Amino acid sequence: MSENFSKERILKNSLLLYVRMLFTMWLNLYATRLTLANLGIEDMGVYGVIGSIVSLFTVFTGGTTSAVQRFITFELGLENGQPNKIFCSSLNVIFILSGIMLVLLEVGGLWMLEYKVNIPEASRDASLWVFQLSVLTCLVNMISIPYNALIIAHEKMDAFAFISIAQVVLNFLAAYCLSLFENNRLLIYAALLAVASISIRLLYQIYCHRKFVEAHYHLGVDWNTVKQIGKFTGVSTVSGGMQIISSQGIVFVINLTFGVAINAVYTIALQLKNSILSFAQNVQRAIAPQITKTYANGEIDSYKKLVYGGSKLEVYLIYFIMIPFLFRTEYIMELWLGEVPAYTVFFAQCTVFLSLTYAAFEPIRTAVYATNRIKNFMLIPETLYLSVIPISYIVSKLTNNPFSLILSIVITDICVCAVRVYLATKVSVIQISKICKQVIYPCLSVGILASILCYLISQITAPNTISGLIELVIMNSIGLVIIILCTGLSKIEARYILGIIRKILLRGRN
Repeated sequence: MSENFSKERILKNSLLLYVRMLFTMWLNLYATRLTLANLGIEDMGVYGVIGSIVSLFTVFTGGTTSAVQRFITFELGLENGQPNKIFCSSLNVIFILSGIMLVLLEVGGLWMLEYKVNIPEASRDASLWVFQLSVLTCLVNMISIPYNALIIAHEKMDAFAFISIAQVVLNFLAAYCLSLFENNRLLIYAALLAVASISIRLLYQIYCHRKFVEAHYHLGVDWNTVKQIGKFTGVSTVSGGMQIISSQGIVFVINLTFGVAINAVYTIALQLKNSILSFAQNVQRAIAPQITKTYANGEIDSYKKLVYGGSKLEVYLIYFIMIPFLFRTEYIMELWLGEVPAYTVFFAQCTVFLSLTYAAFEPIRTAVYATNRIKNFMLIPETLYLSVIPISYIVSKLTNNPFSLILSIVITDICVCAVRVYLATKVSVIQISKICKQVIYPCLSVGILASILCYLISQITAPNTISGLIELVIMNSIGLVIIILCTGLSKIEARYILGIIRKILLRGRN
């Protein structure tokens, strides 16, 4: 078996990313509490709306990120690949795209901020400066794309974890420092985040130049390379553009129908979803390069094992946090935020449940990206998902109830995800029957048994105390591990995991 497929490397990188996640998730959640306390719900909602405007114009970013990551990793998987050519050409094109995006943001973005969003009068002057700082942060992050792609393609997750931790620490310090100022906190917060982004951008560049020969920059563009990446980016950009329109359209629907207070609630719920999703995506980051490399080298059996096994494992990891959270949501939100805004608990439960579909789908997405047959896979689902804007607006107007709004969003998202999986089977070697047998059925059985177990445990533990929450999490985790080993894994998978555990225990004794 070639070096493109390595279970040991997946394990090592996953553990490194878990250390990163345990630290960053806690710090991110606490930073959100500090931000809410120091900015207030209205200014936090304003910041979220401005971020949505900037995101609306970053149609190139998502497509470019996926394309650069795919092609650099693919080249590294080939015996005689040329990743430096991909890196330099990508970076030079990104410089051009950044200039285009700057013009679009300064014209279209400012117009939307001035005339199309509901901003409280007291925050209007500050919002203009916050917008400019958000634009700067966006452009800096875009230029970092090829450097991030190199680190992940080389599977240097120790560096990725360290730099990610540094970024979270800087973001946390930005939220903490707000308490030192009496006025203009919204503007100061945006300025501090911009400084943090620039600092992280320099860290990525310094590390890549020292470690990877592919990062040695030279002026010029290989147009054959750009043409290949351009096809991928073109489809991905159109898809990403529709995705941004739909996701940010939801933000504007909320703003128009319920105001900035519910915008803040939705922002909090998304932050929680992303934090919990990161728990499972550590595995995705560890296996994604190997999925692409094994496909590039023709190792199809290893490629399929990584896709099915990765999807299943990501769902199991979500269960460790999601199931206890659903039984103690209100208390956890009080610990996190202190004073919990209205509707936050239900919004959080819905978005956390939605993280299951995202977690299971990510390895499948990577499998399709590896094939470079992405047109229908990316365009059809995103076209369908645009319907979430009129659906959520109509539901909001008919019911005048934020609960109905978030339910309509979740149901639409799940239906579109099912379409994505179906289309993935049409352009790759993965099969619906195998997905059902190796991913959906085991995940459903584990989820049902684990939920019953967690409910029983919740009845015998103290409901609203730290000790009761800790007991619930520990007892549920132990039970979930047993359920996964007994019903959620094949015999080969169970033996392999038990073998790893034995190795760790033997090393500990020695």
